[in-house]
Amino acid sequence: MRQTFLGVGYTRDHAGLPLEAVTVTVPPPEADQVVIRVAASSLNPLEYKLAELNFLGRTPPVALGFDLAGVVAEVGRDVTDLAVGDAVVAMADLDGDGGWAAGDGGSHALARRFLTVRKPPALAFRDGAALPMCFLSAFAGLYGRVRPGDVVYIPGGGGGVGHLAVQMAARALAAATVVSSGGGAESIELARRSGARHVFDYRHDDVAAAIGELTGGRGADLVFDATYQEDSFAATAATVRRGGEWVVLGVGPGRTTRVAETASPVGAILADRGARHVNVNLLRYFSEPGLLDDEARGFLRLGMELAMEWADRGLVVPHVGLTVDSGLDAINAGLRTLKAGGGVRGKIAVIVDRELTRGDDRNA
Repeated sequence: MRQTFLGVGYTRDHAGLPLEAVTVTVPPPEADQVVIRVAASSLNPLEYKLAELNFLGRTPPVALGFDLAGVVAEVGRDVTDLAVGDAVVAMADLDGDGGWAAGDGGSHALARRFLTVRKPPALAFRDGAALPMCFLSAFAGLYGRVRPGDVVYIPGGGGGVGHLAVQMAARALAAATVVSSGGGAESIELARRSGARHVFDYRHDDVAAAIGELTGGRGADLVFDATYQEDSFAATAATVRRGGEWVVLGVGPGRTTRVAETASPVGAILADRGARHVNVNLLRYFSEPGLLDDEARGFLRLGMELAMEWADRGLVVPHVGLTVDSGLDAINAGLRTLKAGGGVRGKIAVIVDRELTRGDDRNA
């Protein structure tokens, strides 16, 4: 196994884009870890935000690329149910090193056992790698909250998290009606194909009034907002019913920039409805290690297992809007597209090892 590889990340604190090549040394796995020869990965907004703000306080150089699909290359001493050669999907620790490669030499990455699951044979490495972070974000927001018969509103149903959340609510969690919204024909169509019964164009439609009409003036039982936009937060908070739940991904209202806190009307809107405000933030499990207790590990492990089961059953399937080869130029271009917004529907996948992904075409 290669002990070093040329990865992609940031070499200076608060450097932002473009990312640079970084030399990564892969240590031997700890007791509960596996080393994965990475076949594919995907891009997430968290990665360019880490490069811009380094809010975990890491000492550069830092290698990025947290979503992983590949083959087990080595296991820690306490890992007894995975073996070298097993095909897996995983998420690297968000305060650790990822698996993007800057060139043709491939990469290896560490993942903990509870965040590593076997890949179903019919699931392509590329599609498996499009799931972990976005699926877990949607899962944390919806699982155990959506009840059969609920009306659920998920804005941004054409986004990386949004299209998975729509599928999850509509197909796996038995919501009665899933409503979504988007800002263009492609986003609206993806949300509709993902299972949303009603999809509105937030640029032209009065979404709150439309949801009110659909629910007899009651409002949505649950709103899951993963848009990271203050204007969206205020608009979607106005759609939740009295006593309902408004779930937001990330740090939430008034903190969308992470470097400055601004006044937000969301608290008052939700208080007027007696609605519950819930924040979902995977990063906190790694920035505040005390939160990553046995219960949290079990929940995240369940999420990873259900990601594979539901994808295998066709219930929650990632839409890959763009596939790129791993390398500095392609990854920087993809992250710029994510930062600008509106450029790619669904997910951007990254092929790291062409040899390992050769069978993906047969699985597609």
